Amino acid sequence: MIAIRNFGHFWNRDHILWNRSGQNGELNGYAMQTYRPRVTNFCMQIAVYVLFTSAREPIYVGQSGGRQDQRLYQRLKNHTRSGLRDRWRFFSWFGLRDVNSNGRISDYQKPESFSRGTNADALNEVEAVLLQILEPRLNKQGPRWGTDTTEYLQYIPSEWEKGSLSPEIQRMDEMGEQLLEIKKALKGLSK
Repeated sequence: MIAIRNFGHFWNRDHILWNRSGQNGELNGYAMQTYRPRVTNFCMQIAVYVLFTSAREPIYVGQSGGRQDQRLYQRLKNHTRSGLRDRWRFFSWFGLRDVNSNGRISDYQKPESFSRGTNADALNEVEAVLLQILEPRLNKQGPRWGTDTTEYLQYIPSEWEKGSLSPEIQRMDEMGEQLLEIKKALKGLSK
């Protein structure tokens, strides 16, 4: 893709960690890395976003990062205080800032940064965004996201607590941890 590095689809505003008593808020999402979620805070993301009603009807499209340098979290927070506050429940976002290997948002992509790609790449990207948002029932194909674009699911801590995992997933999680320990031990032997 030429510009969109990651996205989140139909996140619930009830699972945003809004700031309380002077703390910063969190807009956490995850992508799986080995057997554990790699959690990233997307508060500072430069993005196009869509607000949806509880019936998942799109009602507002906006952007973060350009006007007054407000990032995604701040724009969403503003919508909880505006005339839209009682009208939206879900949101989707399409971000321009990449996630580093340490799971943090990159500082290199800025609103004034350039993107490169072909017209075909741009067409695929715009089509993918529209297909993701609108989910037209007569389209047989889904969005054609490139290999550089990652979907992030909204991170809800209670879903990842040890007791909340199904027995099968719990067993796979434990096996994954054992495999990682074996890999570390083998790596240590080869030195």
